[in-house]
Amino acid sequence: MRIGMVTQQADPSDSVLGFTVAWIEALAARLESLSLITLTAARCALPSNVQADHMAKGSGKVRMALRYWSILQRILPQVDVLFCHMVPRYAWLAAPLARWHNVPIVLWYVHRHLGIELRAALAVSRAIATADLSSFPLRSPKVRPLGHGIDTSRFKPDPRLPLDAPPLIVQVGRLSPIKHQATLIRASAKLTLPHQIALIGGVPGNHDAAYAQQLRQLAVDLGIAERVRFTGALSPAEVLSWYQRATIAVNLSPKGLFDKAALESMLCGVPTVVSNAAFDRLLAERAQQLRIGAPDDVDGLAQRLEALLRAEPAERQALGAALRAGASSAHSLDGLADRLVALFEEVSP
Repeated sequence: MRIGMVTQQADPSDSVLGFTVAWIEALAARLESLSLITLTAARCALPSNVQADHMAKGSGKVRMALRYWSILQRILPQVDVLFCHMVPRYAWLAAPLARWHNVPIVLWYVHRHLGIELRAALAVSRAIATADLSSFPLRSPKVRPLGHGIDTSRFKPDPRLPLDAPPLIVQVGRLSPIKHQATLIRASAKLTLPHQIALIGGVPGNHDAAYAQQLRQLAVDLGIAERVRFTGALSPAEVLSWYQRATIAVNLSPKGLFDKAALESMLCGVPTVVSNAAFDRLLAERAQQLRIGAPDDVDGLAQRLEALLRAEPAERQALGAALRAGASSAHSLDGLADRLVALFEEVSP
């Protein structure tokens, strides 16, 4: 198959979108060719069957749109499907040209935000690919839950890295009220066993700078500032190292936010406490140990963490191994790439 793919960037060092390079590589390995369109020029070597172009981000919205259409006019006669990654605008802007060339659009979207652009993208797309039914905010027969695509050859335990002492509890995500880092700080203050906390993530564009400062002050007010570390934004490689050194991970993303950070920690063999019921299928009988009822359930989180800290290391290791096996089966990059290509074949003329 020949696929056109539109995504924001191809930069493996990006703390948020670095994973897209692995997606491009995995898809390219299964395709005859992949025509890639990004906002800025790719910052890495790409497979030989990938032809990359970009919209010249920074040149102004009108010029970027005109350049996008110019690129599409060139590549659409040569592709079977146009795959738009995460940004609904890419889909509806491309729709008139795609229809003219009889090229179906598939949109990948994993977010709870619902707006007019997403509704427009749904209308013009032949199919919507998403990680889980809960990760797309509209109900439609077009929606296909395919799992998150995480590189299991990277996200895995590293026996060369000893677990931190005292035990390390990590929470990965931008510092934002929707991630509920305050719940973890409050739960930490209730724990009786020695431990340390790492809040891994920055404040993109200083959008939630006030919340970040409130978290620091909360740790001071509770008398636990010495055990709480704020790492700021880190590279993907640095985040991976924190996962691999952790005893426990926490993810408190709410309903509708099927956060792949929870899956990344599970793939690293780390017992991971979550609040989103969408993980119940993956947790199975382990849900009693690893899920709390709500993102702000401080007492529930403290109870789960205390029990995990008291467990024998072998018990935690077995729990982590079971989570890795389940997450790998449902959310590996290879599995997702296979399912995406099958979807492309299904919708192509």
